[in-house]
Amino acid sequence: MGCCEASQIVAQAAEDALRQENPSILQPNENVELAYRWTRDHVYFTSLRILYKDKKGITGQSIGWQSIPYTSIKAFSAETAGVGDFDMEISIWPSGMEKVEMGFKSGAVDVYAIQRLLNSKVFHPERIGMPEQVIAQEQSERGKFAEFLDLLGDDARQLDPKVVEAQLKHDPPILDNEEAIELAYRCGRDSVCITDRRFLFIDVKGIFGKKVEYMSILWKSLSAFSIETPGAFLDRDAEMKIWTNISGYDMRVFEQDLRKGSTDVMAVQQAISNKMLGADTEPPSQEAVSMQGAVDTGGGWQSWMGDQRMIDATAADRQFHTTTPILQGSEHVEMAFKGKRDMMLFTTKRLLIVNVKGWSGKKVNYLSVPWRAIQCFAVETAGSFLDMDAEMKLWTDIFYDPPPPHGENENPPPEPGMSFIEQNFQKDKVDIMAVLRYLATRCAQIGTDSSQLSAVPIAPEVLSASPPDAIEQFLGWLGDARQIDPAVLDQQLHTINPVLLDSEHAVMGFTAGRDTLVLTTHRVLAIDVQGITGKKVEYQSVPWTKVRGFSATSAGSWDTDAELKFYLKAPWLELHSGCISQDLRKGRADIVAIQSFAAAQTFGACDGSSVVPGSGASDAGSGVVQFLNWLGDNSHQIDAAAVNQMFHSSPAILLGDENVDLAFKCGRDLVVYTTKRILFVDVQGFTGKKVEYVSVPFRQIAPFEVESAGGMFDVDATVRLFTECPATDKVKQDIARDKGDLNAVYNFCIKKLILDKATP
Repeated sequence: MGCCEASQIVAQAAEDALRQENPSILQPNENVELAYRWTRDHVYFTSLRILYKDKKGITGQSIGWQSIPYTSIKAFSAETAGVGDFDMEISIWPSGMEKVEMGFKSGAVDVYAIQRLLNSKVFHPERIGMPEQVIAQEQSERGKFAEFLDLLGDDARQLDPKVVEAQLKHDPPILDNEEAIELAYRCGRDSVCITDRRFLFIDVKGIFGKKVEYMSILWKSLSAFSIETPGAFLDRDAEMKIWTNISGYDMRVFEQDLRKGSTDVMAVQQAISNKMLGADTEPPSQEAVSMQGAVDTGGGWQSWMGDQRMIDATAADRQFHTTTPILQGSEHVEMAFKGKRDMMLFTTKRLLIVNVKGWSGKKVNYLSVPWRAIQCFAVETAGSFLDMDAEMKLWTDIFYDPPPPHGENENPPPEPGMSFIEQNFQKDKVDIMAVLRYLATRCAQIGTDSSQLSAVPIAPEVLSASPPDAIEQFLGWLGDARQIDPAVLDQQLHTINPVLLDSEHAVMGFTAGRDTLVLTTHRVLAIDVQGITGKKVEYQSVPWTKVRGFSATSAGSWDTDAELKFYLKAPWLELHSGCISQDLRKGRADIVAIQSFAAAQTFGACDGSSVVPGSGASDAGSGVVQFLNWLGDNSHQIDAAAVNQMFHSSPAILLGDENVDLAFKCGRDLVVYTTKRILFVDVQGFTGKKVEYVSVPFRQIAPFEVESAGGMFDVDATVRLFTECPATDKVKQDIARDKGDLNAVYNFCIKKLILDKATP
C-alpha cells in the first residue's frame, strides 16, 4: 500500500474528514480506530474492517475503496526495524487476495498498536463493530527488549511457555491479553509458539538480530502437518512442517528443526493435533474396527513398488496409542493399510501417513491431513488382468509446490506437493469401493465441514465388502442412456454397485458417452469409464460443502451439448482442469432444474433477506458519455423487480426464498445481486440461445473494492469481488457513470460480506 512509509493521523480527525468527504463510505455506527496516510493514499482500521483509500491515475479523480473484513484474515505479521534498517512493516493475508503490505517509518508509528487491534478483531469476532480503545504502547527500556532477544538467542532448545507468554504480552506486546502459550521452542535464532489462538513464528533477521518478524497464522488456516523423528546417531534433528490453505508459493509451508533430546517431539505433535483436530476430551475407543483379527500375509513384490494392502485396524489403533503415541485418546483407527514399511491410517479425525526412512528405519515421518482439508476425492478400480493396482486420489486446499530447479532451456511444470495425494492399492487385498464409501462418510456428510464434527464411529455397513462383479453389473445397466431415472439410479448405487451411503440418495443422473454424472444429497459424483475394455473406472466425488461456485450453460442453436461446471478450491485440480465439468446432451437434461438443485445444496440454507428496499433503472447520460457507453457497452442498472419476476418464472433460476436486490445489464449479459449469491448471465453465440449462468455464493466472497469513475474519458465505476472460487475472473463489474447506483452496490456488499459474517 502506498509508495513510501506511512505516517499516523489522529483517528477521530480522520473519521470526521472521511464522513465529510464521502458520507456513504462509513456505516453510521462504524468508528475509525487507527488511521495512516501515504502521499495520496490512506488506510483506516475501523471497528468493522480495514478500509484502504487508493487514489488512481495522474489526476487522482478515480478513487478505489477496498474493504478487507477482519473475518477474512488468514494470517498477519508485524516486523520491527533493524540496525540501519528503519522500516517497519505490517503484512496481512486475506482470503482471495495476495499479501497486503504496509510500510512504516521507525519511531513515527506504533506497529504494536496495529498488532493489538488485529488481535482483538481477528481472535474475537464478537468485538467486530464495537469501538476499541487502542492505547499507544509505552516504549520500554531497550535493555528489557534486549533481554527477550537474548532469550531467543541463547542455547536453550525448549522454552518455558509461561516466561515467553509474559514477555510477549508486554515487551513486545504481540499476544492478546487473554491468550495462553501452550508450547514454545527454538532452533538457531528462530522460535515457534503454539498458543490457543494461533501458530506464532518468530523470525530473527539480519546480522545483528535486531529485526524481528512475528508471523501469526490462524489455526483455521492450517491444513496439514508432519513430524519427523531423528534418525541414526549422525542425524540429530527432528523436523516439523505445517501446510496452510493460503494461496501462493511463499505461504504454503513452514518448516522448523527440533533439536534431538531438547524438544519433546511427541508433545509438539499432540499440541498441534489438539488445535487442528479438536480438543482431546474423550476416552479411548474400545470398539472393534474392520479387519479385526485378520492375519497379514504380506504384500509380496507389489509392496516393494509402494502398493498397499489392508491390515488389521485394531492392531494399528493399539500400536499408535501405546508404542507410538501419535493418536489422541478419543481418536481411533477405522481402516489401516500397509506397504513394505510404510502405513496409511484412516482415523476418526484424519488421514495419517507413516513413512519409514533410511536403512535403520529410525527416522519416521508422520503426516497428518485433517478430513476437512480434503476438497475432492476419487478412487480408480483396476482394469484388465494385467492391471494389478487400484488407486485412491485426494485433492486438498493446499497450494502446490513450485517447479524444481532447471536449466536455461527447460521449463518444468509445478509439482503437486501436498495439493494432491495418491496411493496405489493391491486390487485383490483392498476393497476399493469400501475405501470410497469411507471417504464419503468422512468428507461428504451433509453440512459437515470440520473434522471435529466427524469423530464418531463409522457404521459397519460402510466398511462391508462390496458384491462381486458389482461394477460390471452397474455399467451394463447404464448402457447408452442419456438421462437416468433417479429412483432406479439410487437403487442401483445402493445395491448392485454400493457407492452411496445409506443416508445418501441420488437426485439426478446423466450420462454422456460412457461417463455418468450423479447429483446426490451429499455430493457431485462423476463416474469416468476408461480404457478399451471399460473395466477401469474412476469415481470422483466433490462434497457440496466444498463447492465454491458453479455454472450451468444451456445448449445453443448449433451446439448439441449443455455443460455443467463445479468450482472448488483444489489448486492442483484447478491447475489441470479448472473445475469438475460434464457435458449434457441437448434435450435430455433440464439445465434449469440442475442449476436450482445445485443452488439449494450449496447455499440454500443461507439468509435470504433483502438488503436494498427497492431500485430502478437510472437515466442515461448524454454527449460524450452516451458515445463511450455505446462504444464500451458499459453496464447500466435495470429494474430489480422485473428481473426477480423473470428469474422466478422463465427461467426459474432463483430459489423460493431468494430475491433480486440489484441488477445490471451489459449488452446482452446480466449481473444480478440476489439475497444469496451473485449471478452472472452470459449470453453467447450469434443467436444468443446459448446462455451460461454462473453462481458465486456470498459465503465464498470476502474482500471487495468499489472504484469511482475518473475524468472525462473514464466513465466507468468498477466493483471487484475477491474470492477463492476459480471463477474469480468473472467477479468484476463495470458500471457506467450516471447509469447505476454505485452506493447501493457498496452498501449491499457491506451488509452481505461484512455485517452478516460478523454476526455470530
